[in-house]
Amino acid sequence: MKPYELLLIITPDHDDNEAEALTDQVKGIIENGGTLLKLDPWGKKRLAYPIRKRSEGYYVLYIFESAPSFVAELNQALHVIEAILRYMIVQYEDDIDKLKAELAAEAEPSTSEVEQPTPKVEASTPDDDAEAEATEATDNKDAEAEDTAESA
Repeated sequence: MKPYELLLIITPDHDDNEAEALTDQVKGIIENGGTLLKLDPWGKKRLAYPIRKRSEGYYVLYIFESAPSFVAELNQALHVIEAILRYMIVQYEDDIDKLKAELAAEAEPSTSEVEQPTPKVEASTPDDDAEAEATEATDNKDAEAEDTAESA
């Protein structure tokens, strides 16, 4: 299986719910023939030049792995959907293992933060309190001695 990326531009005529439904539809098509690694909706952006008399569009980036033969099927499926202004499927050039590691790292901290045990608080004994007070008193005397030496 090879890594690919797909960039879609959806017509801005649709509201956010319709754009999300179309995004999910394309996600389903990709998952039927491959493995979706990342779905990144960029939102509504201004186009560099008008396409079908429109100057804005919803951008969505998909990164997925599939067999090379599936790309032709995906191309045909996307060509039929009228709400898509433009799309481009290219082979993913960056390091796919690095992307997978980043995605795994993003998923892991959310679970580890919840499962972390709370630190145990040790009960202090009177001897510990006395030592802490003695240390503070010594520090205060040293600071006063330094102030006196500096002023002299």
